[in-house]
Amino acid sequence: MREPDIQQHDIQPGRLAVLDGPECWDLLRSQPVGRIAWSGSQGMSVVPVNYAVAEDEAIVLRTTPYSLLARDVADRDVAFEVDHVDAAHHEGWSVLVRGRCVRQRHTPEHPEPWVTGPRFLGLRIEARSVSGRRVLPATGSAAAAQSAVDAFFTA
Repeated sequence: MREPDIQQHDIQPGRLAVLDGPECWDLLRSQPVGRIAWSGSQGMSVVPVNYAVAEDEAIVLRTTPYSLLARDVADRDVAFEVDHVDAAHHEGWSVLVRGRCVRQRHTPEHPEPWVTGPRFLGLRIEARSVSGRRVLPATGSAAAAQSAVDAFFTA
C-alpha cells in the first residue's frame, strides 16, 4: 500500500476536542514514555521517563536515589505529560496529569527501567487532576479526501 500523497498546503486546520478522564487514562496506558516536570533546586526541569499506570490510576516510575529527580520531587507537586503527534497529518493528542509525587516504600516491579544503573527508588504521582486534548482532522479537508480516495483504491 502506498503512502497518501498529502502536501503541506492540502492540510486544513483541525478541530480541538477535549478528552474525558477514562480516555485520558487509556491514552496514558498506551505509551511507555512521558515527561515529568517540576520546579526544584535548578529551577524548572522537564525530563523524559518510562513509566507505568498503576491499577488505582497513579503514575509510577523508577529512578536512582541520587538523581536530581529523586532529590527534588519527593513530596512535591509535579506535572506529567504524555503525547502522540502525527506531524504529517497535523493530528495528535496530549494528556496532562497534575499531582503529588511521593516515594514508594518498596521498589515497584514495573516499569522496567530503560537505562542502566540501579533504579530502585520508586516514585508515584498521585493524580489530583487529569486532562487531555486531541487535534482531529478538519472535516471535508483535502487531506481527508485524499485518504478516502486512497482507501477506496486499495480496498
